[in-house]
Amino acid sequence: MTHQSPLARGVAGFWWLLTAIVVGAFSLMLIVMGIQVISRYALGLAVPWTDEVSRYLFLAEIFLGSVLALRYQEHIRITIVTDLLPAGAQRAVAILADGVSILVLVMVMGGAFNMMERTAGVFASTFDMSFSYLYLMQLIAAGLMVLLLIEDLIHRLRGQPRTLPTDAPSTRSD
Repeated sequence: MTHQSPLARGVAGFWWLLTAIVVGAFSLMLIVMGIQVISRYALGLAVPWTDEVSRYLFLAEIFLGSVLALRYQEHIRITIVTDLLPAGAQRAVAILADGVSILVLVMVMGGAFNMMERTAGVFASTFDMSFSYLYLMQLIAAGLMVLLLIEDLIHRLRGQPRTLPTDAPSTRSD
């Protein structure tokens, strides 16, 4: 049995919680969409809140799921050109890509913060939730991705390979 520091346990707990939130958002979205389909086509009733709730859950799944995909290096990549480069050039391109990604995400964070201020008094049409929460979720997701990319950038600048987290899902198809 390995003993982890409280910080390591806290970080592991954070990633577990984020994963649970993404899976929960997906599960709830399926349930809400099931209610929507059954009520509309089987019962002939329109349940107005289901459309908005499923859309918000989908956004939560997309933004927060992107953080998990970045953590586990599961984002789609097209590497046909970079694979042809020598190792030093591949490293330089990866450093440049990390820097550009951080810059874009910082701009997304600024836009999300701006939209949070603008939509603080705007509420969903079928239930009492401010639109600013959608942009807060975007701000948090972009901030987490910036932190992950900074970690990647530090590893690349030191010439150290980044290892996947020990709880990484297996993508092998043996």
